[in-house]
Amino acid sequence: MSGRQHKVPGDVVGYQQIVDIWNKLHEAEGKYIEGTPGIDYENDAKGKSAVLLPNGTIQVKDGTSFSVDPEHVS
Repeated sequence: MSGRQHKVPGDVVGYQQIVDIWNKLHEAEGKYIEGTPGIDYENDAKGKSAVLLPNGTIQVKDGTSFSVDPEHVS
């Protein structure tokens, strides 16, 4: 997630879960997601890539990656 590996429980991940993980990983840097940026992802359970939007969920597998730009609000 943004260059850092993080294992998530289960095979379905929600938008807010990714935001919470990102905020925790960057807490020491004083960075937090504000607003509702779209979260790019690659290699979901079906091998697809797209954008995860607020209130959305996706099925993940080992190797699914997320890219969060906290300043790019949808």
